[in-house]
Amino acid sequence: MGVIKILKVFLAAGAALFATAQVVPGISYQDDFRVLLAAALIFAVLHSVVKPILNFFTLPLNFLTLGLVSTGINIGIFYAVNYLVTAFTLAPFSWGGYAFGIGGTVVAGAVVATIFLGLFEKILNV
Repeated sequence: MGVIKILKVFLAAGAALFATAQVVPGISYQDDFRVLLAAALIFAVLHSVVKPILNFFTLPLNFLTLGLVSTGINIGIFYAVNYLVTAFTLAPFSWGGYAFGIGGTVVAGAVVATIFLGLFEKILNV
C-alpha cells in the first residue's frame, strides 16, 4: 500500500467522520480538530485492515444474512472508534419525536459514516 493511498484513505475517513458529526445528532468531536484526526486515523486503520479480515471469516454467514453481518462489523468499527478516542463522543438523541438511545446513535453513525466513506473514497479514487 503506497503512501499516497494511505493518505487518501485517511483524508476520506476524516471527511466522512466530519460529515457524519454534522449530519447525525449526538455525535461530537468536541470541536477539536486533533480529536477528529485521531478518530479518522483509527477509523481508517480499522476500516482498511480489520474489516477485510473480518469480512473474510464471516463470508458464509454474511452470504446467508444478505449482508447484515457486514453492517454489524461497521457498527462495531464505529463503536470501537468511540471507545478508543474518548473525546469522540456519542450521546442519545431524539428525532421526529422519537427518542433513540446511545445504540441508535451508534447504528445511525455507522451507517452514515460508511456511506460517506464510500463516497469520499470514490471521489479520491482510493
